[in-house]
Amino acid sequence: MTRFNNVTGYVALATSLLITSTAADSWPKRGLAANDDVPISQFGGSWNNHDSQVNWQYNWDSTTSQKQSFAEYVPMLWGTANYHTDQWSDNAWYWINNGGTGHLLAFNEPERGDQANLSPQQAADAWNQYMEPFTGHAQLGAPSVSNDGYDWLNQFLQACSGCHIDFVPIHWYNDHTLESDFENWVNSICSLTGRQVWITEFQAFGSIDDQSNFLRSAIPFLDNNPCVYRYSYFGTADNSKVLLQDDGPSLSGLGVQYAFSPYGSGDGPN
Repeated sequence: MTRFNNVTGYVALATSLLITSTAADSWPKRGLAANDDVPISQFGGSWNNHDSQVNWQYNWDSTTSQKQSFAEYVPMLWGTANYHTDQWSDNAWYWINNGGTGHLLAFNEPERGDQANLSPQQAADAWNQYMEPFTGHAQLGAPSVSNDGYDWLNQFLQACSGCHIDFVPIHWYNDHTLESDFENWVNSICSLTGRQVWITEFQAFGSIDDQSNFLRSAIPFLDNNPCVYRYSYFGTADNSKVLLQDDGPSLSGLGVQYAFSPYGSGDGPN
């Protein structure tokens, strides 16, 4: 597993993975959306001689107390309230200069009133103030919309047409029977933006067996889609710990399947 310790390496890698490629390269894409009180140390290493595919993490914040040696930590500017923006610049520069960070995330579900709650123009103005200064120092992610945010994202991209946006994070939540809807959602954003896509939250609603069957199809789709650069299943957060056994740190069967299924397979480590 190739690991980069500086932003130059990350920028070089991202540049080489153009979404116009005719074939997907086998680079690990899996990550963890993990609140700091949720243990994630056992997602690294190997399981039955299969290396972990997890190589990045984030926590809906701009700093963390549980950086893992096997994962790049990606800071997020969750929203524009003062308690986010006041610490943003110092934290982002710290992780770029000292923590091996090569990517930054912006604004969590701004189309929703109970989340970042920004109009497309407000988000574009905030982007220019808080994200644009990091151009050339890290790869920059657009605001992360859920699967109700297509129109919002389209309007944001028009309002921020001069912004330096390297990739587009999205979310998806729906029933486990709608895996084809998940694929269509991802592909629609790839077509809309012409940029690499990260799926920074996604979860199929259903039993553990239902979610396992969903991942058997979703993981190969994501790994083999050259537009998709990274993804993180929603299962290491305060309100969803389905990737952990009894709240961790041990992994559940679903967690083992997610972390240790070989690249391009969702069947688990055999």
